[in-house]
Amino acid sequence: MARRPCCGLRRPARIYVLAVIASRGAAGINSTMSHEPDESSALTSSEAMDRVLQAERDALAAVAECERESADTLEQARGRRRALLERTQGRIVALHARAAAALERRSAAILAQHQQAARAEVAQLADPERRRAALERLAARLTTAEDSLSRGD
Repeated sequence: MARRPCCGLRRPARIYVLAVIASRGAAGINSTMSHEPDESSALTSSEAMDRVLQAERDALAAVAECERESADTLEQARGRRRALLERTQGRIVALHARAAAALERRSAAILAQHQQAARAEVAQLADPERRRAALERLAARLTTAEDSLSRGD
């Protein structure tokens, strides 16, 4: 369906248009009537009123068409807004999902580093040679501390 541009008239403008149409109807009556009435070209007042009323109906129909077109245009704009909002929401959800996945990967990498450091520390503490050396140092400290206390130093 081909769209005609809307007249864009508001209520005061509609009244003005009707007044112009009515005045043109009256002007048509005056221009066709001379000082001496010619029966073939003269309009009766009833015919003139019919022309004015028909012009008013035509104007009202045009205004109604403009209102329908503007309502259609408004609904189309609302549809475009809804579609834009849905696309935007989709993009936001996708962005959040990517950010959450990146955060999960980084958290897993940090946890793996901590686990590796903990395994290395456990391996050092579990080394029997290292444990024996630590026990000897502790024994040496304890025995030298007892000897110095018993001698009264």
